[in-house]
Amino acid sequence: MSESTYSQMVKEEICKVTYKSEEEWAAEMAAIVLCSGYSLDAEGARVRVLCSNERAAERLVSDVGKSGTGIQAEGPNKVGRRGGSVFEVLLPQETFLPFIDTFLLPDVISDQVCPHDGKRRAMLRGAFLARGSMSDPNRTYRIEMICKTDAFVKMLILLLHAENIRPMTRVLDSSWSVYFKKHEEICDYLVILGASRLMMDLQNIRAHHEVNRLVSQSVNLDTWTMKQQAEASARRTKQLEELLASEKAARIPKELLEVARVHIDNPGLSLAELGQLMDPPISKSGMNHRLRKLLDYL
Repeated sequence: MSESTYSQMVKEEICKVTYKSEEEWAAEMAAIVLCSGYSLDAEGARVRVLCSNERAAERLVSDVGKSGTGIQAEGPNKVGRRGGSVFEVLLPQETFLPFIDTFLLPDVISDQVCPHDGKRRAMLRGAFLARGSMSDPNRTYRIEMICKTDAFVKMLILLLHAENIRPMTRVLDSSWSVYFKKHEEICDYLVILGASRLMMDLQNIRAHHEVNRLVSQSVNLDTWTMKQQAEASARRTKQLEELLASEKAARIPKELLEVARVHIDNPGLSLAELGQLMDPPISKSGMNHRLRKLLDYL
């Protein structure tokens, strides 16, 4: 699957999550707006929020209606842009802007939102719904959120720290990227968002990768071992051929000469297999012992 497919699956799961209080509605709404970014319209009477996907815009309109603030939203309206579309939501500047700006105050986040599981996780849901993405876990582990409001970046990091997630940041052209790559943190974050089913899928994918890694490691080890045995056998065969062709062969006992001839005539066999060709058969250790005695004649 593509990154957009996994991201969409996470967002569909988020939209199934229900709220427990008006404070949670307000917290998610604030995160959607602050991650998406906002500006005033030409008349200065309305706040204009551009959402990167329709589900986020619809969720924002729904949140405003449920937040208990009495604020009315217009939209979402589809706005064309090169390479795709964004969705515009219009909100009254006079009542909405003071409300949303309170979430940019450090003490609001640290004292009111971070200690409260419901509000904290509602803001994290809103941030992902607005500008979040998840990479295909079959290829790499990564969750990223793009934040259009500079001041909210620090708040988002605080929220993640409260969940024991340590994100990294990077500056883009006109926004910030907040991201993390650890498998455990991504699993935790999916649970926080309410996407437990996708977390289980991620665990299964990792288990599958681990099994494949162990199988590959075992095959590589077996291949290396066989190669080492073949090279050792080839070296011994060459040494034994040189020994039998030399004057030293006359001093070698009969049972050792038989070992040399069996080894030369059956290249590639293991010591245990060579021992079974002796008359009478001998064990692997017996074959190894006689070969060592043979090589002492070199």
